[in-house]
Amino acid sequence: MTAALVATRRPCPLCGARKARRSWVEENLEYVCCVACGAFFTNVAEDCYEELRHNAWDEKTPSADTVGFYGDARARAHRAFLERCRPFGARRLFDVGCGMGFFLERAGAAGWESWGCEPSASWALAAEHRVAKGRVFHGRLEEFPSEGAEFDLVTAWDVLEHIFDPLSFLRRIASVLAPGGRLFVRTPNLAYALPVYRTRRRLGLSAELGPMNHVVYFTARALRRALATTGFMPERWLTLPPPQVATFRRGPAERYAPERSATVAAKNVWAAASDAILRSTGGHLALGSDLDVIARRSVE
Repeated sequence: MTAALVATRRPCPLCGARKARRSWVEENLEYVCCVACGAFFTNVAEDCYEELRHNAWDEKTPSADTVGFYGDARARAHRAFLERCRPFGARRLFDVGCGMGFFLERAGAAGWESWGCEPSASWALAAEHRVAKGRVFHGRLEEFPSEGAEFDLVTAWDVLEHIFDPLSFLRRIASVLAPGGRLFVRTPNLAYALPVYRTRRRLGLSAELGPMNHVVYFTARALRRALATTGFMPERWLTLPPPQVATFRRGPAERYAPERSATVAAKNVWAAASDAILRSTGGHLALGSDLDVIARRSVE
């Protein structure tokens, strides 16, 4: 049965349309799919999102689980990316939503001159301890004093899905890129997440897409559209390793533990297979858990 059309509480973040179909309901909040362009997003107004959202970076002191999940668990993906994207130009890198600075620290060790911005006060402070003083701006990208700033590489690791207006965000990134600069984006892949989570729900397992956390999900096609709309052209699609964690439950909350396990091994095998498929199809068939893409401005 086809889901009924609904008038959305917000314009589609990719095309501005106001008609969509309900696709997922969680905690009395719904994800909808735009009938005009296929974008998948939380059907809430922006003031509601700003009032209700809560994420790990809102913690005054990051928990050990949070540090592990954003630190050691992502080291393999960071190393794989830095091996494929060596320093170029003036070697200036700007990490948007740099978190606690783990990637900035690793990028610095790989030869980049690392800068970042981070809206969380506690995370920005932690990040500054990992890089040179004054290299981390506490605030959102739109607040960053970008006059005269030109970066050769801007990275956005697991940020775009949290942005209520992703097109404005991408345009802002374009404004701080140096001529010949590149943008790297990692964001969850809806083509992987939605069928996996629907299957988990049918099996009675935990299945949370997070409507007050991930407000927009992308397929490769939708991400390609968002990039094109904001003046970017994909240059290289990647499939980097997923976070090296196994999930388990302890009490009412799901927790993460970096460890070697069958779950982690299966995720890595899937990522490797997905990368081979992605390469063979020129970036058109992305089956990994995340979308990883390096893009350049279409007009320099």
